[in-house]
Amino acid sequence: MMDANKKYWIYIEPHVYCIMKDAQALLYNTMNGEKIETCLPEIIALLESLHEKKNLGAICCEGRLLNQEPYLDFVVDFSNKGMGKTVDATQISEKPIQLMPVLNLQRDVIRLQNDRDRSLGEDLLYYLQVLNVYLYSGCQRLCPFCDDCFRQCLCCTKTHPGIQPEAMEVSTLENLLSQIRYGAAGRINLLGGNILEYPYLSELPAVMSDFQERVHIWNHYANFLTFPTALQDFNYDIPVTFPIDDEKWNNCFSLLEDKPVCYHFYLTNAEEYEASMALIEKYGTKKYMIHPVYTKSNIDFFEAYIYSDREDIFQSILPFRRIFAHQKMNTHFFGSLTVLPNGDVYANINNSLIGNIKTDRILDIINTEMLANTAWRKIRDSKPCSDCLYQYLCPSPSNYETVIGKPNLCHVKK
Repeated sequence: MMDANKKYWIYIEPHVYCIMKDAQALLYNTMNGEKIETCLPEIIALLESLHEKKNLGAICCEGRLLNQEPYLDFVVDFSNKGMGKTVDATQISEKPIQLMPVLNLQRDVIRLQNDRDRSLGEDLLYYLQVLNVYLYSGCQRLCPFCDDCFRQCLCCTKTHPGIQPEAMEVSTLENLLSQIRYGAAGRINLLGGNILEYPYLSELPAVMSDFQERVHIWNHYANFLTFPTALQDFNYDIPVTFPIDDEKWNNCFSLLEDKPVCYHFYLTNAEEYEASMALIEKYGTKKYMIHPVYTKSNIDFFEAYIYSDREDIFQSILPFRRIFAHQKMNTHFFGSLTVLPNGDVYANINNSLIGNIKTDRILDIINTEMLANTAWRKIRDSKPCSDCLYQYLCPSPSNYETVIGKPNLCHVKK
């Protein structure tokens, strides 16, 4: 209980994320995952006062007020969950000033556009973190959902039947790599079709020599019939689709057993998930990823296993950095570019073309994406997400929203 005759400072910790929408409020402790949700107008008014710029995260309240409900329950809960404190005003000589976090991305495109003394091109290459290069579009596999996988997740893909496969010229690849040599790209994914049929496969070790540890070779498990000596010293990412060809799976697993490899399972239903888990356990697969695939006829699978609910959102502790990132950039797509065999470049393969590496500099392509925003800065700023307290606690929009045709994949806001 508070002394009714005293005054108290209430202050909020800077690691507490607070959002208020439609007479509701959420406080989230980014250090321990604790949360408070309220729709009480008295508490919302108190929170609004705490977050007024002039108050600097601290306000002075009468003890007699804090002894009343609903303030008393809130202050106790607020303190117990590490969100802030209530301090006797007579025990401290000055107001406890809190440096509240402010969203301030130094390279924010709007600031760069508005600041005439700065160029949008400065340090632009450091935005590029991941480069996906499709070297060859031919493949003999008849995977039932090839194009669906390609449109939803990073995966191999091929040209449609009757269309001549394309291969990226080595000179085009060399030109591309020369432009990112001193950039920040930490991962280069080389993909096909069947990359083992790439006409210039033997030249890859020399071309990629300066990037070797960052290179990941993607190829379907059924295409690994023998181990190509040209790809001896790279990382491997192996797409796995169903049904499984046991003989080819065994062969691929044996060939790559001692290599740095990650298996990617593309699933369309719960039965395939169970089959993939059994396969992983049987073979002791150390590194793998699961990728659900929407097929236009398995929405029930997505609603049951992929859509988020409130418990999913709070399943793990969300750092402030991630919540802030969700307000400015798409954490799925930001920093990633995809280059097709003909040189066409996309920030997201489902969206608009942003350049061609044969005719455009990579810096100009990045500049185009930063201004046009086909993918990198797509956030949850439209309904129903914009009306939700969990708007920026949820992951950024993904390709699943695009292919399903729904702005949010959750059971919270319809």
